[in-house]
Amino acid sequence: MPRIYALLLFGLIICTAHVAGYSSTDYALQFSSSGVSDYVNIWGMPSLTQFTVCLWMKSSSGNDGTPFSYAVNGEANELLLLDYGSFELWIGGQFRRTRVSANDGLWHHICVTWRNRDGGWHIYKDGLLQHHTINLRRGYTIKSGGSLVLGQEQDGLGGSFDRTQSFVGLLTGVNVWNRVLSASVIHSLSIARSCLSGSGNVYSWSDFRDGIKGNTGLVIPSDCSPR
Repeated sequence: MPRIYALLLFGLIICTAHVAGYSSTDYALQFSSSGVSDYVNIWGMPSLTQFTVCLWMKSSSGNDGTPFSYAVNGEANELLLLDYGSFELWIGGQFRRTRVSANDGLWHHICVTWRNRDGGWHIYKDGLLQHHTINLRRGYTIKSGGSLVLGQEQDGLGGSFDRTQSFVGLLTGVNVWNRVLSASVIHSLSIARSCLSGSGNVYSWSDFRDGIKGNTGLVIPSDCSPR
């Protein structure tokens, strides 16, 4: 084989391998427009008496976009983070509204925590505590085995989406823990050199890549950068 063709072939293999075999974490999901066909769906969440969910997001949309939705049989809003213009946290069909927003077109680190002991929950933005109260579903256990969706709000198990609640923008670094992370740990994640710092022990960001549906785009590598 002539050397020039060998070099071209080698370059093609390298490029193809980079796209097809990209890092299990170094990607972002791109939801380009409001609709009901683009989302990520995985199954198998364990039951939880406490949790932390952290993610990086970038959006300038004015709709009630949904980054994170977990539904089980009989309860579509088992664990839901809704409306990036004024976040709501739902646990077992009950919710609390905040004035925290993240749809200004910049990358933001968002974390929510909850525990059933006292129903205490917190929401952090860019490592800083924004809101917290108690008595949200005190004593409740989040049920196992349901449908976890990124980018849509479930009104039924694994579906029944509403385009006005679809996420429009970029998501990366979604992680779920079965414990409440401390404020200092959450702050350290928000200022780390990479948006991919941290790995959840329930779900880590690499777990979501096989659940991509519709025309959800992939940005490889992710352009997320902590400010």
